[in-house]
Amino acid sequence: MKRLILALLASTIVSWGQPVSITLHQPSGTMKMGDKPIFFSEIVNHGQKPLMGIVLYLSLVNLDKGKEHPVDLEDWSAQKAVHIDMLQSSETFRTTWPMRLIQSGRYGLFVTAVLPERDMPVTSKIVHFDIAPKKTIVPSRIWPVALGMPLMILLIMLFIRIKRGRRYD
Repeated sequence: MKRLILALLASTIVSWGQPVSITLHQPSGTMKMGDKPIFFSEIVNHGQKPLMGIVLYLSLVNLDKGKEHPVDLEDWSAQKAVHIDMLQSSETFRTTWPMRLIQSGRYGLFVTAVLPERDMPVTSKIVHFDIAPKKTIVPSRIWPVALGMPLMILLIMLFIRIKRGRRYD
């Protein structure tokens, strides 16, 4: 029964003119700035023939209200693209997409496949996720500087005053 459902689904996808399907999966758990999660995708060839020269690439979009725009993945240290020489009929190709999260907010991520024989790219569904801000101020790191710098300046001033006072005696 499961094979029948998969075969019907595959034939439906091919009848829509899409010989491949792409799925993108996000890591579980909360993500915050500075994390390095790994997303992974699967592309399946539902056609009867092998597909040659497929190019997969990620697209990231900021979805914060009023700040909607595409994001340059170079800043996020994400993999640029993956080239698949050949994907046989009914074959599945899996790839990982590591990324360094550099800014908090709401985002959408999807994978696009460019098939050389097709006029239209094929995309996965958008994966929505939130990136929590990272606590950047750590009190244990601030106190030594906040107290130490004024004390150091006072000591330098005292040292200079003592040196000047001895010179004139």
